[in-house]
Amino acid sequence: MKVKDETRVPEFLKMLDELTSTHLEIGIFLDGKGGERHNKDSDITVLGIATIHEFGIDIEVTDKMRNYLHAIGLHLKKETKGIKIPERSFLRSGYDSQKKKFIEKLEPLLTKVIMLELPVDAFFNTAGEYMVGQIQDYLTNLKEPPNHPFTIGQKGSSNPLIDSGRLRDSITYKVVRD
Repeated sequence: MKVKDETRVPEFLKMLDELTSTHLEIGIFLDGKGGERHNKDSDITVLGIATIHEFGIDIEVTDKMRNYLHAIGLHLKKETKGIKIPERSFLRSGYDSQKKKFIEKLEPLLTKVIMLELPVDAFFNTAGEYMVGQIQDYLTNLKEPPNHPFTIGQKGSSNPLIDSGRLRDSITYKVVRD
């Protein structure tokens, strides 16, 4: 009599190891598309713009800034000492608003991974692409807080996070193994 071991325990243990030592990062990264300058005339990167919008920023108005803004048509009051760009979180809020949808979409795929029907890498790549798309949609549809009327006039659009589309297009994901 010959005994043949047909268990998939070794495959299952390998999958568990891969699954528990892997995570997904979603955002704009310096070592990816986000590290480049916003435009050829700017020192700020797309990552810098993303950070400003994600968390907001208070900018001190200097004489040089006041003169520049005056030259382009934005006339600040003499007592204006700062400009506040409000928080327009798109990564954190985008994730939080879609979390339930992410679980509903990805839970069946995770079941396939556990059943050894889908490779771990395929799961994480599918999850990354899906989550990036949902966060990009959230960013596109974000309307509050609105842009300042001067900014709307400069851009020709009232969408606070869409100008050239580079911010939206820079959102990506990384599959990271620990």
